[in-house]
Amino acid sequence: MTAAVDVRDLFCLYRGVGGDVAALRGLSLLVEPGERLVVHGPNGSGKTTLLRVLLGEQQPSAGVVHVRGAGLGYIEQHPARILRPEITVLDNVALQLWLGGSRRSAARRQAGRVLDRLCLADLSDRSPGTLSGGEAQRVGVAAAIAHEPALVLADEPTGALDRETADAVYDLLAAAVASTGAALLLVSHDVGAGRIADRVVRIRDGRVSEQWHPGQTDETLVVDERGWVRLPEPMRRAAGALAGVVASVQDRGIRLTGTASAVPAAGGDGHRARLARAVASDRMAARAVDVRIARGGRIVLDGFQLSVPAGAFTVLQGRSGSGKSTALRSLAGLDRPDTGRVEVGGTDLAHLDRDALADLRRAGVAYMGQSAHLAEGLDVAETVQVARAIRGLPADDTEVDHWLAALDLDVVRGRPVRLLSGGERQRVAMARALAVQADLVLADEPTAHLDEAHAELLSAALVAAAARGTAVMAASHDPVLISAADQVVTLS
Repeated sequence: MTAAVDVRDLFCLYRGVGGDVAALRGLSLLVEPGERLVVHGPNGSGKTTLLRVLLGEQQPSAGVVHVRGAGLGYIEQHPARILRPEITVLDNVALQLWLGGSRRSAARRQAGRVLDRLCLADLSDRSPGTLSGGEAQRVGVAAAIAHEPALVLADEPTGALDRETADAVYDLLAAAVASTGAALLLVSHDVGAGRIADRVVRIRDGRVSEQWHPGQTDETLVVDERGWVRLPEPMRRAAGALAGVVASVQDRGIRLTGTASAVPAAGGDGHRARLARAVASDRMAARAVDVRIARGGRIVLDGFQLSVPAGAFTVLQGRSGSGKSTALRSLAGLDRPDTGRVEVGGTDLAHLDRDALADLRRAGVAYMGQSAHLAEGLDVAETVQVARAIRGLPADDTEVDHWLAALDLDVVRGRPVRLLSGGERQRVAMARALAVQADLVLADEPTAHLDEAHAELLSAALVAAAARGTAVMAASHDPVLISAADQVVTLS
């Protein structure tokens, strides 16, 4: 075998309620040694399942999979899952070498050389808990290539990072694999990932549907061994081919013609009008006044001021490491300020002990972190229903159904959450937060792992929740959310 990855006619089925779910349907893919391949695709298209198969975590239902080389490097969506908080950055990078049989001293020396080569030596003695999102992801890159694997797999490594930091991580990743000669398979929704790619492919419905090379004007539609071809969604909609397509052979090519379809105009009364009404009502769901928070000897927030009006959608933006997540956690009562005051619903959180803070969140605050922690034994609808029951709310299928439909989760409502893609899990977590009818909804990077279509759906759901009178606040650098917000607050 000469290819770094050789996948042929791969099928993966998951057993679910009501029948099997096909995540991959005859996918074929070849990655050459040293090639940098970026894989795009909408949520639920099979990208995560493909990575799980290549990692050996998922058994194929049919097909052939070959992975060349003795070692794999893996970069997670959330570096906190792979960086051990109790040891230093240096020892985290050395850990894979040590577990692979190297003596500890030799592993630490090699880790030091890798950090130095990647210009990360100044982080060696830091604890992972003191790193910004971008720093943690760069350390994750170093840990993934320290043992010089033949293949590096990366799963949405920049989903929660701002554009500048994401580009820095991509550049570091490209330099890292080049230094070892490793092939790279990078899964991402971010079109910016193509800046380091030799080739880009798109997966839809469990198959490779398109491919192109950076700088190439047109995408090449991939026809598989059975003759299947998948039209790109933007092309299909632009052509009006929403109901059917007529195919004809012309000049040794195939011409596809769709039927024109009218697109309804968007409505709404505008951000300024909504915000003006919210502020005029003088109902502030939360306030932060002169908040200062230091963690691990580093000042995260200093003099932070914020008012979150009820009935409006607020986005907190800023570079990675600017304190967005910490600000949200302080409003949820999960991080206490060193100085300053945080109020939720007119209550000063400084006067509440741990149990009282939990009672306050249960009564009126819904918090969605960057990691979607779901009960793996439940299905999608049960996950949302249980959240209501825990808060003492009556069973209300209408409310649950409303948010599942708003977030395009109807088709998976009976599916166990353990079988969901990363983007589907994120939308379930959002549905859970909205369905409990809290006065204040806080969401940290809620579109980090969503394709653009589902990011727009989630954005519309947050706007709809605000229209009901809920104070909605998201920490995000996503332009889809920022453009939909009634007010945008920037942290520097």
